[in-house]
Amino acid sequence: MQKLFEPIEFSRLNEADVREEILAPLIRALGYRTGSVHNVIREQSLRYNRLFLGRRNPRRDPIIRGRADYILEAHGSIRWVIEAKAPGVVIGIDEVEQSWSYANHPEIRAVYFSVCNGRNFQVFQTNLGPNKEAIFSITYEDMDEQFPQMLNLLSPDSIRRDHPVIVRDLEEPLGPGLRSFVRIANGLIKYERNNLGWRVLSEFQTGISEGAIERDEAGRMVAFLQTTGPSRSLQELNNRLGLSTFEMISTDSTISDNSDSPTIFSYENAVIIPSGEKLLDLRTWTDVILPSNITCQVSVKASGIVKEKKFFGIFTTCMNYNEFSMRIEMVGSFEIVLA
Repeated sequence: MQKLFEPIEFSRLNEADVREEILAPLIRALGYRTGSVHNVIREQSLRYNRLFLGRRNPRRDPIIRGRADYILEAHGSIRWVIEAKAPGVVIGIDEVEQSWSYANHPEIRAVYFSVCNGRNFQVFQTNLGPNKEAIFSITYEDMDEQFPQMLNLLSPDSIRRDHPVIVRDLEEPLGPGLRSFVRIANGLIKYERNNLGWRVLSEFQTGISEGAIERDEAGRMVAFLQTTGPSRSLQELNNRLGLSTFEMISTDSTISDNSDSPTIFSYENAVIIPSGEKLLDLRTWTDVILPSNITCQVSVKASGIVKEKKFFGIFTTCMNYNEFSMRIEMVGSFEIVLA
């Protein structure tokens, strides 16, 4: 009988290798596939304002984001998570706390969390906290022999058998048909006009690759967006202006479904680009070397409504280049798919 897990020289592996060579085959063998009813979500970004990662101080340290390596969904509803580490990392309390913080996050609500450095795979029960012993632990060398036990604990049917009651969301929903937190599956911003009349600016499209919407401790809604530009040059410009990964705030507590009273999310930032750096000139589509520091005041506004788990409306981006006395305003539409 062919072995699922062939011998591996761990000294040659890093964390990415553990994910690709060990965890990816294991996840498939357990019965999970991306896009299926037993879905796999990779590297989901999570915002922390009440919880903490590792041993950070939630009162002293700033708001942070974590990124869960794998979120497994059994039968589309019951979740558990896996955090990957390099073989040289000893699984200790910090690694366990990090994985638990993902599993216990209100956006995830996982029943189990696990940590794997390739050599060892440990599973913990989320509601017991990060300080309890693992409920299941196995070495890589024993995975083939004990794979039936792994299936009995972690296969989609076993997860549903042992956790028939889904944790209910008792917080105020973010909008009609939504939970109190939502994941942004994808989205698109399409600019259609600008104050300078430049045709190239009126044809910009920016993709939204991932994100989430939730409430902060003040009750405001916070939308986290990660964007992808249509070209490498525009993506680099977005990075410089703080528009590749950013948070938008709404003073509203829910997303409106009334077009006469849309919900507004906004973001503002001041970016200083130092002299000697290259910057894309949108008029000529060439890089120019800045002779002196340039300050750009960036403001973004999304005004829209929600319908059938889609948030859509008008999107406005404004860039004021102070030293040039130049203002660029781009206006268009956006649509975000919520999950």
